[in-house]
Amino acid sequence: MTAQELNTFHFQQTFEIMSFQVNGEGFLRWASLGDLLQEVAWQHADSAAFGQELFAKGLMWVLSRFQIKVHHMPAWGDKVIVKTAGRGIYNLFALREFEILGEKGQVLVTAMSAWLLLDINSKRPQRPSQVLPKDLFNPNSDDKLLPKKIILPNEMEPGLRLMVLPSDLDMNKHVNNVSYLRWIEDQGNMKGIQFSELHINYLAEAMLRDKMQLMTANSGDGLFFMAGYVGEKQAFSAQLLP
Repeated sequence: MTAQELNTFHFQQTFEIMSFQVNGEGFLRWASLGDLLQEVAWQHADSAAFGQELFAKGLMWVLSRFQIKVHHMPAWGDKVIVKTAGRGIYNLFALREFEILGEKGQVLVTAMSAWLLLDINSKRPQRPSQVLPKDLFNPNSDDKLLPKKIILPNEMEPGLRLMVLPSDLDMNKHVNNVSYLRWIEDQGNMKGIQFSELHINYLAEAMLRDKMQLMTANSGDGLFFMAGYVGEKQAFSAQLLP
């Protein structure tokens, strides 16, 4: 993928940060940030016929890896432009990049995501090249764009214990990726962890009434790790950076 292609975004939407999206300090919550990114991804997919139309074909998109870097978190009343673009296909991963700009054009947030295309019934991965337009998703992407696989420390301690509630679910009846961001943000706040960069791997689905045990670890060099388990099944792993 050329430098010019990497600097080009295919779709954008303007939003105003509303009062119900911010935390006690007036800044956008991480979960609300995830909502904005997810919404623009879906709008872009629907505009090019590889979004909701896939449900009729028995297929669904599942977010597998996400890395988000906040340069300056938007605040209540700010107007922001959320941009997105396909960044190609690497093996079974469809890559999507995001950028959020402020009113003066300053970069507020950058993000990269990796998605899997699954059969709704079997949950088996399908090749994304069968549904994605080649002009938007180069079938031979550079693996350097792929968000990293997170390696957790050997020693972790218990954190929050949560139950999956109806409000945590998406249209596929499993926990929405943004709910994990909310849990991570809450656990970080409880531990007094301030972070500007988040890497998360979504590893297994969690369902209604599942009990999610969060595990945490501080590496001592400014890195904070988190994972979520339903019984012995690991649902996600995350790394938080200052």
